[in-house]
Amino acid sequence: MIVRRYVVKEMPEAVASIRRELGQDAVILSTRNIRVRKWLGLRSERRIEVMAAAKEELAATAGASFGQALKRAMTDPAAERSSSWQEPQMWSQLASEIAEIKQMLADVRTREREPMRAEVEPLLRWRGFLQDEGVDGVLADRWARMAMDHPHRSSSGTASAQDLIGAIQADLGPLAHPSPIRRDSRIVAFVGPTGVGKTTTIAKIAALHVLAGQRRVGLLTTDTFRIAAVAQLKTYAEILNVPIAIADEPDEVPSALASLAACDLVLVDTAGRNFLSAASIDQIKRVLGPVEADEVLLVVSLATKPADALKVANMAKTLNVDKFIFTKLDETQSVGMIPSLVALCQTPVAYVTTGQNVPDDIDILSVQDLLAAAWKELSTDG
Repeated sequence: MIVRRYVVKEMPEAVASIRRELGQDAVILSTRNIRVRKWLGLRSERRIEVMAAAKEELAATAGASFGQALKRAMTDPAAERSSSWQEPQMWSQLASEIAEIKQMLADVRTREREPMRAEVEPLLRWRGFLQDEGVDGVLADRWARMAMDHPHRSSSGTASAQDLIGAIQADLGPLAHPSPIRRDSRIVAFVGPTGVGKTTTIAKIAALHVLAGQRRVGLLTTDTFRIAAVAQLKTYAEILNVPIAIADEPDEVPSALASLAACDLVLVDTAGRNFLSAASIDQIKRVLGPVEADEVLLVVSLATKPADALKVANMAKTLNVDKFIFTKLDETQSVGMIPSLVALCQTPVAYVTTGQNVPDDIDILSVQDLLAAAWKELSTDG
């Protein structure tokens, strides 16, 4: 018996092929709808799978049509059927052969599904993990696929946390490297929503430079909107023994900067505003205009919902943000927001803060180091 499989768009196409290759008396064993992957697996198309069988001697002839064969079988068995088909054991043998063929086909389908399941299940697992970590859905799918295709995949055959981190690092390129304040930047402005820790972060960065002893640091605050904001920064200035200037209005900024002319690095604190409001963004732009900052750093709290953080980053684009500072790493267990925002905004990370202690709780870390520290427990999971 000859058994063949046909994958076609429409049934007439299958019937024509079956008649041509197996003869007019071929038997269709089964049909089912399947999906065929195209374009490297990125898309699929609907097809019909048809299984057909014929006796070897029938395949070589061009006997009666399907209709005629059916008529012979159903109308005049004594006159039309050969003696061999009248014997009950022949019908039993044919039924047995068909059952065997169906079982073989089922086994083949099972074996075909196994490799697909072995690839799809890890992909879905890593994609879900990334989205739970706060990564944008499109990026999560891309990075999970890149990890699965990693040329140096772990010996287990499935992607590991190292593969995932390597994929993200490769996709980010130079943006994965830390980017602290440049040595040639003199005026650096800090912007961000209320409550993200801008003032404390400024104090930490000022302390780092004072302790390094290489640059004379000055502080400028324009945050007269928040109660006790000026007093807080004045306290830090006294502790660090650095000068501080205050500008209540944008037109006072030039004279405040002039009072800090002897400083090599001026850190500018701006008022925390609602970054989802266009009016608030315009207020910050009016303050930054006379500042003429060499760098603008957007401070984002990792305790913020990823969707809200992305909205903040998009609204801040008109402020010409150069780098991110991510705060409150100690208040979350999800760090996927960091590479996600870096990729979506094409903006590197300057600093990451890990607590309230000045100046200890601040780090300059690459995206790879951040992810490796956060996902170290996954490194052996595969």
